[in-house]
Amino acid sequence: MSDCIADTSTGGPQTGTGEQSRTRCAAGIVTTYWISYRTIGDRDAAQARYAAQAANAPQLTPGATPPTTRNIRSNDAYYIEYAYKVPSGPQAGQTIAAVWWSEPTKPIAGVFLAYWTNGLGSTWAPLRNLWNRAV
Repeated sequence: MSDCIADTSTGGPQTGTGEQSRTRCAAGIVTTYWISYRTIGDRDAAQARYAAQAANAPQLTPGATPPTTRNIRSNDAYYIEYAYKVPSGPQAGQTIAAVWWSEPTKPIAGVFLAYWTNGLGSTWAPLRNLWNRAV
């Protein structure tokens, strides 16, 4: 991962609802976000939002798995594959595939996302492989 920029830097990502900090990095074709939430409750609210987006993922990105719990470093992690269409701008209409995860006892999360067709070649394998290497 490279080219990281924090929300406190000019041109950095904006924090979302309940977020204390957000850092964006590049990992080849994948954009990564490392997020600290103010509380576990704020993290849980974000998890619920991403889980709701996961309901449409199989239609937008075939092969998406439902939200689940996966084991990482002998701990469980919430794991969500979700997708959405870019609503506006030069990339409007393109599909984004993403993985969001967090350990249940910490108010932090990671997100990997990339363009479904032009970046991932219409397969979940690159995001899943990166997630397996990162955790």
